[in-house]
Amino acid sequence: MKKIFSILLVTALAASTVFAAFSGSATVGLGANFDNGEYGFIGNGTNVQFNVDLATATGEAVSEGDVYASIKASLGVFVLNDADGTSTDDPFSFVIATDDTEKKGAALVLKAVIDEAKVAGANWYVSLLGVPSVNDFAKSAIDTWTVEDELDDYGIKKADYDKNATYKVGYEKAPGVEVGVYDYVIGLGFKAKAVKTPEFDPFNKYAATVYAKTPEYAIVDGLTIQAGATYANASGYGDSPKDVNAVGASAKVAYADDMISASVATDLGYDIASEKFGADVAAAFKYDFVSVDAYYATLAKVDDTDIENLLSAKVITDLNSFEVPVKLTVTGKDLINKQDLGLKAEVAIAEVTLTPSVGYVIKSETFKAGLDVAYTTDAFTAKAGVSTETAKFNADNLLLGASASVESAALIPGATLKLAWSDAKDLLDNNVEKTNYGKIVAYCKIAF
Repeated sequence: MKKIFSILLVTALAASTVFAAFSGSATVGLGANFDNGEYGFIGNGTNVQFNVDLATATGEAVSEGDVYASIKASLGVFVLNDADGTSTDDPFSFVIATDDTEKKGAALVLKAVIDEAKVAGANWYVSLLGVPSVNDFAKSAIDTWTVEDELDDYGIKKADYDKNATYKVGYEKAPGVEVGVYDYVIGLGFKAKAVKTPEFDPFNKYAATVYAKTPEYAIVDGLTIQAGATYANASGYGDSPKDVNAVGASAKVAYADDMISASVATDLGYDIASEKFGADVAAAFKYDFVSVDAYYATLAKVDDTDIENLLSAKVITDLNSFEVPVKLTVTGKDLINKQDLGLKAEVAIAEVTLTPSVGYVIKSETFKAGLDVAYTTDAFTAKAGVSTETAKFNADNLLLGASASVESAALIPGATLKLAWSDAKDLLDNNVEKTNYGKIVAYCKIAF
């Protein structure tokens, strides 16, 4: 009987929440892949995304008095799947999954978390949940990439997200506490292991962490400053664990009013063990029709590649402020090493948007150019694009690509119709690693 009641309880809980976090779609496609010869109906694809909360409980206890202790916790039992959804067939990939051992389609998860545990008073607290993560005030707004298929703590794929290049000083979180006083934050952590043989060593393994961050000081109207500092010394005994002996400092100055916004942020670090200095600086400025971003790092990771002396800049000029329908973007990435230069213009006239672009990588002598066209109405959206790329202006390695699509959600209520030609990246057949003529697909998608 108890088992029956348990099943009914879980069923009731699931039924009450399933529609709050449950979505899906059905797709049928008809097309042809010019590179591998496949054509016809491209399956009857379905995609389901869900995060079903089967049971949730929270607990909280807050004592009374001028000095009090508080703790908050949450417990959840839920079913979730890939954040991008679970698809049985993607009509644009021509792939039918036969082996799914490398990823989980869904999981039943029990999650128990202490969200807060602290002793506090007026304008101060001591958190028992550990020292904060390292300060990272400066990040590149130019050198970005998309992270795909990353797993979360439960082995489920996260939704794709963008990541920024940045420099971080060596850091190791030792077990400790976080202290806050009038918005100043201090972290103190320490852990060590002593051994008796072959001789007594009280610090055979150790990890020590010191963290500090100020609030944002308002110097005058619109002008703020903030600073932070860290020190970490560990011998394979911290949170990671790894060997670290480094000190870091961070600072940020920002100003904003009705017309101008500007900021400069930096993270500085010194590796005591290797006697090596590192830093990065990010600057941003915007005034009406023009905005400027710049970034420099002595060492930064870009798409899992370490780059020394990373210098990048971007200038955007929006002439729509002068009733000229043109937006220009000039970009220079990794100007010291690769010297990847780019120019893009966006011209919008009525329903038509033209986006020509040109680029040149000085180190590899690679020239790039392209043109995208979009026509948007209430009934449909049509797009077309062409791209070229060549190294040293050699016709033998010229890459010619093209794409086109037309999409409408107005013809049939509740359905999206699309005809697309994509993945034609090498029409001249000069690169064995690129797809040649791509694929053309017509599909109908119904979603809830």
